[in-house]
Amino acid sequence: MPVTKHEIQSLDCHPIPGTSPPSLLVSVSGSVVHGQGPSGNPTHRTPRNPEGYPRVFSQTFMLVPDPTAPATKPGELAKYYVSADAIRFVG
Repeated sequence: MPVTKHEIQSLDCHPIPGTSPPSLLVSVSGSVVHGQGPSGNPTHRTPRNPEGYPRVFSQTFMLVPDPTAPATKPGELAKYYVSADAIRFVG
């Protein structure tokens, strides 16, 4: 996996009713650079090899509480896992 640098521009989190604690729908958008950045990557980059170029992305995922996970700290309420994940490179 290449090194990445993310710049988050928006983050939204919405509870999904029906469970306690609720599932969470999370939407994130921003830009990401894969690799070492423009100065650290090979000069033979092409549009098919986007390393070093910022790419705009949008990602949505659902976090679901894990009812079987034991609490590891006093007062800990819930542990979540990713049940669905969708990412799209916009640019």
